Amino acid sequence: MNLRQHFQANQLFELFRKLKIQIQNTFFFYICIIYKMSATTQKLNYSEVSPQASSSRAVRTETVPTNGSSFNMNQEIILDLPSNLNNTFCDFQSSYIKATVTNNDDAAFKFSAGGFPTCIKQIILELGGQTLFSCDNWNTLYEMMLSLDTSESFRKNAGARLFGAGESFEGASVALNGGTRQICFPLVLTPLMANRYFPLIGRDRLRIRLVLDTSARSLLGAATDAQVAISNISLVTYNLELGSDVMAQVAANSDGSFKMLMPSYQHHQSSLSNSETSKVMTLGFSMSSLNRVLVAQTKQAAVAAAAHIGNRSRNRLSRYFLTIGGVKYPMRDIRDVGVAAVTVGGGAEPLAEALISQRALCSWSHDSSIEADAGFDLLNGAGTNSATTGSYLLEIDLESQRVSGGDGSLGLVAGVNVIGQVIQLTMEYDAVPAAAMVIDVFAEHTLMVALDLQTLTYSIAV
Repeated sequence: MNLRQHFQANQLFELFRKLKIQIQNTFFFYICIIYKMSATTQKLNYSEVSPQASSSRAVRTETVPTNGSSFNMNQEIILDLPSNLNNTFCDFQSSYIKATVTNNDDAAFKFSAGGFPTCIKQIILELGGQTLFSCDNWNTLYEMMLSLDTSESFRKNAGARLFGAGESFEGASVALNGGTRQICFPLVLTPLMANRYFPLIGRDRLRIRLVLDTSARSLLGAATDAQVAISNISLVTYNLELGSDVMAQVAANSDGSFKMLMPSYQHHQSSLSNSETSKVMTLGFSMSSLNRVLVAQTKQAAVAAAAHIGNRSRNRLSRYFLTIGGVKYPMRDIRDVGVAAVTVGGGAEPLAEALISQRALCSWSHDSSIEADAGFDLLNGAGTNSATTGSYLLEIDLESQRVSGGDGSLGLVAGVNVIGQVIQLTMEYDAVPAAAMVIDVFAEHTLMVALDLQTLTYSIAV
C-alpha cells in the first residue's frame, strides 16, 4: 500500500469511527427520550384507578372498664372487648386508651419522661381464660424502647400532648388540688400490635388488664400515698365490619383457621451486688422463636424512687453475651470500652448492636432520644434529676434473617428455638460496681394465635 492509499484508508476508517459514535449517541438520545416519555406517560395516564375497597365499613367504638369508673395508683383496670361479633375485626394499630388524670394532692407532680404509660407496671392479656400476654415491669421496657425509637422532639411535642411525655428526665406536669390532664396512648409492646386485624368473631373474649404502678415509683414529686385519680377511661377502637360476601371469601382463603404471628415479651429480674465483677443469670424463658434479649441496669437504691423507670446505668460493664444450650450468641463477645465514670466513645458497640436489633443501624433518618456521653455512659445515677438519669441499654439480636423485626409482619419466624434449652446471660465488669444493681431482662419472641373457624375458639402457641 502506497502513502496515498494508506491516507485514503485512514480517512475511511476515521469516517466509520465518527459514524459509529454518531449512531451510539443517537441511540442513547432516543433511549433517553423513550425513558422520559415513559415517565411522562405515567403522569398522563388517566386510565388507572385504584381498586375500590371491599364491601366493609369502619366503626369507632369505646369500651369502658368492667371493674369501676375511677382508679388510684397501684390498682388494676380491666377492659373486656366484645366477642361473637359477626364479620368484625379490630384494628389495634388504630386504637388507643384514653383517660383523665386528676391530682387531688396538695403538691404538683410530673410524669416520668415516657409520660403516663410509665405508670403501668404490668399488662396482661387474656383470651378465653388463656394468658395471651403477661409482662411485668412493662413500663421499664416501654421507657427503653421509647428512648431508642423516638426523638426528643416527638417527646416534647406530639408525645407531650398525647400522653404527657417529655425530655430525658421528666414529662408533663399535673397541677395540685384538682389539676387534670387528658391522655391518649396505644397499647404498644403487646401482641395487639401485630400486623393483622384481630378477629372479634370468636367465642372467647379478649380481656385487657392494666396494673398501675405506685405513685412514688412512676410520678416525680408525688408522695407515696398520693391521691391520684384516673377516670373517664375507655379503649377507643376502630373495628372493621366486612360484608358477608367478603367475609366468605376471607374465610375460604384461610384453610379453616385465622393464624396470626404476634410479637410478645417476657420478663426476668436479677440483682448484682457491689462486690461482684461478673454475673451469670439463668433465664427461664421457653419459646420456639426467641428474637432478641433486652437488658437494663438500675441502681438498686433508686428502684423504689421517682424516675427509676427511665433511669438506666452502664455500671462498669466490659462485655456480655448469651449462651443457649451451651452455644454462645453472638459467637464473639459484645464489648464496651468505657472504664471511667464518663468516657467519650464508651457504649458505641452496645448501641450499634441495639440499633441492629431495631433494624435501624443503616437508617440514618432514624432518631432516638439516647443522650450522648454522660447520659448513655452514666455509671449508676440516682435518677432524681437530668444529670443523674442514664439511658444505657443492651440488646442481643437472635434472628437469623433480620427482616421482620420480630413482629411477624413478613410471616417470618427467624428466632432461636429455646424450648428445653438452658439460657444464660453473662455480664462481666472491669471493676466492682459502686452500688448494687437491679438487672431487668426482657425476651422478645414470636407467638402464634389461631382462631378455628369451626369451633370459633382460639389457641395460643409460644
